[in-house]
Amino acid sequence: MIRFENISVENFTSVSFDILEGTVCKIITGSDFHKRTLLQTLFGRNKPVQGTVLLFGKDIYSISEQELLNLFIKVGMVWKDGGLISNLKVWENITLPAWYHMGKHPEEMEDKVISMFSDLGKSGTELNTYMKKLPGPFPVHEKRLIGLVRAMLTEPDLMIYDSLFDGLSPAMAKQLAKYTTLFHSGKPLRTSLYISTDELSLRDIRADLILRQSGEGFTA
Repeated sequence: MIRFENISVENFTSVSFDILEGTVCKIITGSDFHKRTLLQTLFGRNKPVQGTVLLFGKDIYSISEQELLNLFIKVGMVWKDGGLISNLKVWENITLPAWYHMGKHPEEMEDKVISMFSDLGKSGTELNTYMKKLPGPFPVHEKRLIGLVRAMLTEPDLMIYDSLFDGLSPAMAKQLAKYTTLFHSGKPLRTSLYISTDELSLRDIRADLILRQSGEGFTA
């Protein structure tokens, strides 16, 4: 699913690891800078000076831009800051990727979105009002939840969670851990990657593989 083969890129040297299809992995980096470098390298935005990055068996730095885009349609990403478009309302942010990449009409997604937000504690009139707002003024954890619902709607084969639980109350973190664990099991061979600088924030996630940064590399 994800393989780094002898990768050297800023502040990392000769990094190799293999995240297998269908598994749950936690990656703990030493800082937000290191985490960002790793994600940018995985997403094809930071070409390493040495080594190969494989995603779904494809070398992402040797394929065309269109091929790379086709790969990332299968990836759901929940960014630490939400990764939302500030001038689109919450409903538009949520439905845009599934509409653009998969041809799903917003009306088709309405019941599922309502159900998901109900599970996350928002429903009824409150949810209707919420969907019509611009996300700019929202606290970062709410933007993250919107990004979570948006990513899940695309039913990805690979789900990546960037510091999903950082700053949440223990109760909320535990609720989201159960929610993402259930989502992981909802599709055969779905892979889930949780990446954070705070290992304690991932305590409620049971992983098949844990990679911890050690100097300029990682240890399992």
